[in-house]
Amino acid sequence: MSFIQENLSSLPEILVAIGFLLTFIAFVVRDILWLRIFTIVAKFAMAVAALLPEGGPMWLSFSGNMLLIAVNLFHSTLLVMEKRRSSFSNEEQSLKDAAFPSMERVFVKRLFSAASWSEFDQGETLLFEGECPDRLFLLFEGKAFVSVRHKRVGEIRAGQFAGEMSFLTMEKAGATVTTREKTKCLVWERSALEKLYHKDKDLQAVLIAAIGADLVTKILSQNRRTAKFG
Repeated sequence: MSFIQENLSSLPEILVAIGFLLTFIAFVVRDILWLRIFTIVAKFAMAVAALLPEGGPMWLSFSGNMLLIAVNLFHSTLLVMEKRRSSFSNEEQSLKDAAFPSMERVFVKRLFSAASWSEFDQGETLLFEGECPDRLFLLFEGKAFVSVRHKRVGEIRAGQFAGEMSFLTMEKAGATVTTREKTKCLVWERSALEKLYHKDKDLQAVLIAAIGADLVTKILSQNRRTAKFG
């Protein structure tokens, strides 16, 4: 009987120690959702410990820990809901990895939601040289030729944009882009993106950053091609 009483009296101390350990772990993990989960478990252990002292429950400590549990549960629920809304299809995930590898999922999902999927047969023209395009293309499958004055000067592959410079500068396209094979793209209408920009300025920065990285890749590829054949 005395053994049981001795272990019960040490139980609050054990729970408090567990609570402090879990709190430490919570501040080490990077994922904010896991931080909140560890915090909830830590505060629960401390709340139970506050009910077990020999002198009677410590109601103030118990209430404080339960309040923190409620706050973290609320924010954890919001995080889970946001992550669910930001879930990608296999196609979207592939494009996210290719064109927006370091961008926040939430922002990329908003961009994808403003676009639509389109399929083009071999030989269809996406952009005409000398015309100002009102659409931006991001290739998911297939390839497209880039031509200037009817001379092929480059190629666009899956994970790359088409018409990005004209789309950003509002100037006429400097080249014609024609599908080399059956091609599937994510397509943004200029009007839809402009409405999105007004609601969230960060989205414009995300898209410009992705387009900038794509342009660097294309320039380096063109330089290698020039060095090889020039």
